[in-house]
Amino acid sequence: MRNHRLLFGGIAAIAATTLVALTGCSADNDTAKDPADSAETKTEVVDEIRELLPKRIQDAGVIKVGTEAYYPPYDYFGDDEETIVGLDPDLLHALGSILGVEFSIENMAFDGLLPALEAGRFDMVSGALGTTEERIAKYDFVTYFSATQGITTVAENPKGIKGKDDLCGLNVAVLDASYQLSLLESFNDNECASNPMKIQAFQSDSDALMQLQNGRADAHIAQYPVAVYNATTFGEGKKFAVVNDETFGAQLLGKIFRKDEQELRDAVQAAMNELIRSGVYGDILDEHGLALGAVESSEINVVAE
Repeated sequence: MRNHRLLFGGIAAIAATTLVALTGCSADNDTAKDPADSAETKTEVVDEIRELLPKRIQDAGVIKVGTEAYYPPYDYFGDDEETIVGLDPDLLHALGSILGVEFSIENMAFDGLLPALEAGRFDMVSGALGTTEERIAKYDFVTYFSATQGITTVAENPKGIKGKDDLCGLNVAVLDASYQLSLLESFNDNECASNPMKIQAFQSDSDALMQLQNGRADAHIAQYPVAVYNATTFGEGKKFAVVNDETFGAQLLGKIFRKDEQELRDAVQAAMNELIRSGVYGDILDEHGLALGAVESSEINVVAE
């Protein structure tokens, strides 16, 4: 893997003028683009893809989506503290243009997303969730992005952390019920078995990052784009640093559906592949400085090798 200063480097350019309030870790969306200028407005309804939608969705004209809106640059609140913005909403709005429907996005705690999906509160979940064999056994995933993991410390990096092997024996904060949590637990079972880290799991990523700020954690683990976003925006880029020389834990992210929603799943996959084919997908990723996470095609229930 290349050094982290080269990976996702465009994030810093996009976010350099934006301060992140750690009480929620939401960005002041002062530099938000006018929707009329966004890549998603280049799309239009594709009838043959719209027809793949379940009739109830076509009639309602709305797909209800659950997310956790404290995870920039994927999902976070804009400057009005109500509108959810980021990579995922931009992709959803572009998908809606192809499908001829509106995506209604609701925020809730990360660990409640999948139970709410099962209960029928949402039609789908879009929250930068990665595919795993365990999740695919229960849900269907439509892939749309490839992400690795980043290690964040305070800027001074007093523990001299350079990679995941340096986490053994340290206090590490992470989002509860996340892929990153499962990675850390695996490290404790293997690389850190003789000197396990103390894992602190929290309901929101901003709560986990707060432990780092307050000195209660030595490191914070998150998806690489999230780690770089936090490091380059909070405290004018002077508070935190992403310290791993090599990334790890490559993971495919997916939009998530119940197993009995195959029509909706297939329609969203077809729309995603249309975004990729048309170049709008690439334009949206470019707008967020995330082009290096692009996938060549959207697939169903695929796990990164």
